[in-house]
Amino acid sequence: MMALDVQTTTREVFVNIAPWMRAVFFVMTAASILFLAWQLDRRRRLWRKAHRGGFERDWRVWVRRLVIYALAQKRVHKKSLGALMHLLLSSGFIVLFIGTTLLSIAYDGPYYFHHGWYYLIYEVTLDVFGVAFCLGCLLAMFRRAFAKPYSLGHNWRDWWLLSCLLAIGLTGFLIEAFRIHFTQVQPWLAHWSVIGSAIDLTFLSGLSLGTARTLHLTTWWVHAILVSAFYVTIPVDRFLHVFTGPLNIATRPNRPMGALVPLTMEEVEQSGRTGVAELDEFTYSQLMSLDACMECGRCEEACPAFASGKPLSPKKVVTDLRGFMSLGGGNVHSVIADETLWSCTMCQACVQECPVLIGHVDLISDMRRDLVGEGKLSGPPAKSLQQIGNQSNPYGRPNAERLAWAEGLDVPTAETNPHFDYLLWVGCAASFDPRAQKVARATVQLLKEAKVNFAVLGKEETCTGDPARRIGDEFLFQERATTNVETLNRRKVKKIVTPCPHCLNTLANEYPQFGGDYVVQHHSALLAELIGEGRLKAAAPDGEAITLHDPCYLARVNGIIDAPRAVIGAPNDDNYREMPRCGKKTFCCGAGGGRMWFEEAPEERVSKLRAAEAIETGAKTVATGCPFCLNMMSDGMAGTAGGEEVKVLDVAEVLLARQKRSGTASNT
Repeated sequence: MMALDVQTTTREVFVNIAPWMRAVFFVMTAASILFLAWQLDRRRRLWRKAHRGGFERDWRVWVRRLVIYALAQKRVHKKSLGALMHLLLSSGFIVLFIGTTLLSIAYDGPYYFHHGWYYLIYEVTLDVFGVAFCLGCLLAMFRRAFAKPYSLGHNWRDWWLLSCLLAIGLTGFLIEAFRIHFTQVQPWLAHWSVIGSAIDLTFLSGLSLGTARTLHLTTWWVHAILVSAFYVTIPVDRFLHVFTGPLNIATRPNRPMGALVPLTMEEVEQSGRTGVAELDEFTYSQLMSLDACMECGRCEEACPAFASGKPLSPKKVVTDLRGFMSLGGGNVHSVIADETLWSCTMCQACVQECPVLIGHVDLISDMRRDLVGEGKLSGPPAKSLQQIGNQSNPYGRPNAERLAWAEGLDVPTAETNPHFDYLLWVGCAASFDPRAQKVARATVQLLKEAKVNFAVLGKEETCTGDPARRIGDEFLFQERATTNVETLNRRKVKKIVTPCPHCLNTLANEYPQFGGDYVVQHHSALLAELIGEGRLKAAAPDGEAITLHDPCYLARVNGIIDAPRAVIGAPNDDNYREMPRCGKKTFCCGAGGGRMWFEEAPEERVSKLRAAEAIETGAKTVATGCPFCLNMMSDGMAGTAGGEEVKVLDVAEVLLARQKRSGTASNT
C-alpha cells in the first residue's frame, strides 16, 4: 500500500488559485521577465559603445573558469563570514531557481514527472536549500547592520534586495504550510515538506481550514508580487552580477596576469590617442566587466596604495566608471583623478582577489597611457622615462658601465663565451644600483660555484622596458622590447636567468608579444634546482630568525613561491618565520607600477607597512628576491621602530653568506 502511495504522491501546482488568477500571474511574471531582459539589453547597448571586443574566444577556457570561479567560487571561499554568507545565498538561490524551473517544465510540458520519489526528494531538497537561502539573507543583513566591513559597498538598495529575497523565501515556506493545513495532507507525506510541516504543526494546529485557505491565497499573491518586483529591480542592484559575473569570468581575455595588452600603431592612428581618454575607448569586454562588480571590497582590502592612504581604491575606480557609463560616459579623467591612477603599484593584488576576474590594472594602465601621451607626467618618473630612451636605463648611467658591478669576478660575456647554456639577465637595478649590485655579484659567485655555463650581455643588455610600460609609455617599452628581442635572438638565447622578477615577467610573459620566446627563470628557481641536484650546498640554519618577503611579480604574478624558501633553507629552519601575508597573498613593497621613480611622503610609503609586518615576526633578517623590494624594504626598516636591527638581504646573499660561514663556498 505504501509503495502505491509513494508512486502516486504529488501535489496540485496551482491549488486554491483560480484560472483567472493563474492568467494574471503568468502575465505579470512574463512582463517582469521581459522588463528584466529589456534592462539587461540596455546595459549591453552601453557596453557595445566600446570600439573593439577584447573577449576570450576559447570555449574550453570558458568552461574551466566557470567551474572554478563561478560554481566552485574559488576566490569567494577565502573569507570566513562573507564566504559562508555567499555560499548559503548562492547555493540556495541556484537550487531554488532550478527547482522552480523544473516545476514549470513539469506543469507546462508534455509529461508530468512531478510525482513519486522524485517529488518527495524534490520537496526535501528545496526545503534544505530554502533554509540555506534564508540564513544567507539573515547573515548578509547581520554583516551590514553589525559587522559593517569598511570595504563592503553599502546603500539602501542592498536592504531592499535582501529584504525582498528573505521575504520570498519565508513566504514560500508559509505557502507550503498553509497548503498542507487546508488540504489536510497525510502526516507521513507532509513530513517530506520539512519546514512547511513544522510550521503547520507548531503554529497552525488551531487554525480553521477556511482561514488557512484565505491566508494561503493572500501569501501566494504576496510571494508572486515579490518575485516579479525582484526581477524588475535586478538591473539596478548588486544582484546584476549574477548575470554579468559569470559572463566576465568566462570571457575575460586569457593571458598571463603580468602581461599588459600591447597597443598598435594602427590603433593609435585610428583613435588619435595612445590610451583611453573617453569611456568608449575601453574594450567591449572592459565595459562589461564594470557591471560584473558586486562591490565586495576584496580588491580594496588587498590594495597597498589604499592601505597607505593614497587616493586609490580599485573598487571605487570600477564603480565610478560604471556610474559614469550609466550617465552616458565621456572623458574618464573627469571621474578618475590623475593622482589616483599614478598611485597604483600594479601589484595585481586586486586582480588576484576579485571573485569575478575584473581587470582593474588593465583599466588603470589604459588611462595612464593617455596621461603619458598627453604629456601629463612630470618630475622623477618623467625623467626616468627620458633616461630609458636616451641611456637605455632609468638610472641615467652610460650603458658602457653595465659591467662595472662585475669587477674582479671574471664574468663571461656572450662574446667571450658564445656557447653558454644560460644567459644571466642582470637588469638595470643590479647593474647600476650600488645595493643591488651585491645581488648580481652573489648570484655570479653561486653560479660559478655550481659550474653553470652562463654568460651576460654586458653593454648589449638594455632596460627591458618594464618601467616604461607600467608607467604608461607603451611605445618606449615596445622600442626596448624590439631591440632586446633582436639582441637575444642574434645571440641565440634559449634560457635566461635573472634576479629581477620584473625582468622575469617582461621577458617571459610580454616579450612573446614581439617574437621573443625564451625559457626564463628567476635566480631563486635555478639556485633551488642546483641545490636539489647537489651542485650547491643547501643553506644551513644559522640560529637567527629569518623571514621572507615575497615580491609581487615573483609570487603572485608568476607563482614562484617555494624556490626562494628552498634557497634560504626555510623548510629545515626552525627559526624561519612566515609573514601573515605571503605567497600569492603577499603585500607589495611599493615599488611596482613605476612607483620606484615617484616621490612620496614618508607617511604614505607602502614599505613602512610591510616593514612593520616583518618586524612583528621577530626576524632579524628579511630575505627577498627582487632588487626593488631590497631597496624599499631597507628604506622601510630604516623608518620603522625596531627596523634598524633587521638586515634585508637577497636570497642569493643569504645562501652565499651561509655557505661562506660553513666553509662550503669557494673564494671565486
